[in-house]
This record gives sequence, structure tokens and C-alpha cells, in this order.
Amino acid sequence: IQTVPFTLHVFDNDSTDGTLDLLARYCEHIHRVPAGTYVPGRVLNTAMEAVDPKAPFVVFLNSDCTPVDEYWLENLLKGFSDDTVAAVFGRQMPRPDCLPLFAKDTEDTFGDGSRQKYWKHCFSMASSAIRRSCWEQMPFRTDIQYSEDIDWTWRARKLGWTIQYMQESRVYHSHNYTYAQFQRRQQGEGKADAQIFTWSRWERTFLRYSLLPYLRQVKSDLVFAIRQKSPRAALQ
Repeated sequence: IQTVPFTLHVFDNDSTDGTLDLLARYCEHIHRVPAGTYVPGRVLNTAMEAVDPKAPFVVFLNSDCTPVDEYWLENLLKGFSDDTVAAVFGRQMPRPDCLPLFAKDTEDTFGDGSRQKYWKHCFSMASSAIRRSCWEQMPFRTDIQYSEDIDWTWRARKLGWTIQYMQESRVYHSHNYTYAQFQRRQQGEGKADAQIFTWSRWERTFLRYSLLPYLRQVKSDLVFAIRQKSPRAALQ
């Protein structure tokens, strides 16, 4: 339940765990994404086409995100404070069972948003909203499997649009990745970043692009583990 009205559309990737039976009780607009055909940008474009064409904004929420309160949607839409805002994304918070370093990473990325200004770009589609008129000029790419949301918002910024972060719009969203899962995700996102952004010769070097960020992250995580007196975090 949210404080503002909405029409719910669900895109289901051929789930087999009873999700469809549950969805049928609450949602009239269920769209099937056949198994083996999931491409993020393609699904996002299809979603934009499926909803009411008169709706100025389309909101996206991952299936594993849980709004913290009934103001999640209202606070998210407040991010469209002027006509230059192409997209808004909200704060993601770790669940109580999230492992310490993954919880730290979530808070570092989102939190009060203060760290985002030091990065080349920051956005997450997991809890977000898109301005339709911007998407009509520039659909999502369908030729990349990772970071399609980063690509779209970065291209929007280059065209003069702005991206807004709304920390008051909160959801619970975190993952306890295995080492293999974490490695695969980092590799996928790294390859996508190499395609999306323009890098200087120095930025493309192994030292700048890989080694220095890795060492900074290890240092940050060790300091965190020591301050938290958490051997589990240090060994994670």
C-alpha cells in the first residue's frame, strides 16, 4: 500500500515457484518473459511500451526489493522536481541477514548519497523511475547484459538531462553473494563500464582501472572490520 495511486504491471521470467498464482490475486497486468530470452534492456523497453502511454513517469521495482514504508513511491516521484530530470533512484538498505561487507557496500553506494559525487556516475534501476519523454528519444540498449541502467542514464546526462537520488525513498535490497557469483557480477559490470564510458589512457591502465581501486577497497574493508571488531567481516 502506497500513498499515491498506481497501476501495477509485473514481468515474470517463467517462474515455477508459485509466484504466478500469487500475482493473479493482486495484479491484472502480468507479462511473460520466456525462459532463456531475458535481456535487461529489451524487457525495460517492453515495459515502457506496455504501460499507459499518457503516464509521464514509469516506476521500476525489482522483485527482491521491499519498500520500507508507504511513502516509498511518493518520495521517489518527488525527485522529478523539474523538467530536466530524466530519472530518479531511491535508497537501498541491507536486510538484517546481510553479511557485514555486503551491507557496508550497500551503505557506501547509497546511504545519504554523499559518496556518489566522487564517482564518475551512479544509478540503480532496482528502485527507480524514468521520464517517458526522455525514453521516447532514447530507448534502452538491448546489446548489453549488464549495466543497461548505467548506460541509459549516462547517455541521458550527456544529452543535458539530470539524474536525481532520493534517499527518503527506501527499500530493503541486498545479496549475500558467493565468491563465484560476486566475481561474475564484477566482471560483467567491469566489461560493461569499459563499453559505456570514455576513458583516458591513464584510466584504461591496469594500475588505475583495476589494481588501485582493488587496494582501496581492501583497505576500506579492513578498516571497517577492525572498527566493527568483526573477524567475520575481515574474512568475508
